[in-house]
Amino acid sequence: MSSINLIILGYLHNKEKSAYEMVKEFEIWNLTKWLKISNPSIYKNIIKLCDNGYLNSRTVKEGEMPEKTLYSLNEKGNLYFNELMEESSKNIGNVYLEFNAFLANIENLPEEKRKEYLKNFKDKAEERRAFAESIYNDTKQHKDKIGSEFLILDLYNEFYNVLQKWSKKVFDYYN
Repeated sequence: MSSINLIILGYLHNKEKSAYEMVKEFEIWNLTKWLKISNPSIYKNIIKLCDNGYLNSRTVKEGEMPEKTLYSLNEKGNLYFNELMEESSKNIGNVYLEFNAFLANIENLPEEKRKEYLKNFKDKAEERRAFAESIYNDTKQHKDKIGSEFLILDLYNEFYNVLQKWSKKVFDYYN
């Protein structure tokens, strides 16, 4: 299942956009913080989706601006979008936390390094919690995200709150 394709197809569901506009809007949404997605992969997948017949494209020129290609979802793309949505609804996926490799090896360090690195870990968890909380609170206050976007922010806010508390437990366990 391709979450990048699902994001692109869903984004184009009701609007026509250029790849550049998609990338810029995804940056505003902070998608790279919430999904394993990068700007180059967005461009690459848009081209593949177009080549596979899921997207229509047309080139436009506005005034003195350079030409740009606009993409839109077609019937085949809508069917593929629905397939991906159904598949996603049946597969919650696995959660892989990159720091697990760090934790699996924490006991291989001398005590002073262990304390230093665990403090780094705890501080980073707090930093991420504060970041997620600020975005969540700002969004909640300004109501500038639709339901699903807000719920995703809510999930990350909850996750980073739990991670921050848990990282303190880990730090205390070894100290």
